Parts: sequence; C-alpha cells; structure tokens
Amino acid sequence: MPFYYHSTGKAAPINYDAEQIRKIFLDCDIDGDKVLSKDEIKSAFERLGALIPGYRARRALQHADANNDGCISMEELNDLVRYAAGRGYRIK
Repeated sequence: MPFYYHSTGKAAPINYDAEQIRKIFLDCDIDGDKVLSKDEIKSAFERLGALIPGYRARRALQHADANNDGCISMEELNDLVRYAAGRGYRIK
C-alpha cells in the first residue's frame, strides 16, 4: 500500500540561531552605547516573541549580568544570547 504525505503548504517553524538573536539584541540598543538596559532587553524579547518579555528580561539579567550592574555589556552579550537561544524562540 503506498504511503501518501499530505502537506499543508506551510513550512515547519524554525528556531532563531545565535547570530540572528545577537542581531536582534544589538538592533535593540536604541541609544547605541553598546550596553543593553533592561528596557532594551525587554524590547528584544518582545521581538523574539516572548509571552512575558519583562519577566524574560529579568531572568536574562540574572543569567548574564556577571558584574550585577543591571545591564548587559558587550562582554556579557554571549551569555545573554546563549540564554535566549535556550528558550527556543521560533521565526514566524
């Protein structure tokens, strides 16, 4: 008996990769000071599709803000990107 695959015509969702996530965070550095504030991080999580971006920004700071200054410097960005990538955001 032959097997038929019925396609809906839609591609399967694809997760953002680390470079795409990094670009979103850098694009959200509104003032261009190379430091991401909590509001800029929240904005990036909104763009990624987080359900509660404010919560996700707080959790991201807890994970990636090594010097506890309340923002993410370029030295801490890799940890922030790794954290966000682990959440499995999908391109829509």
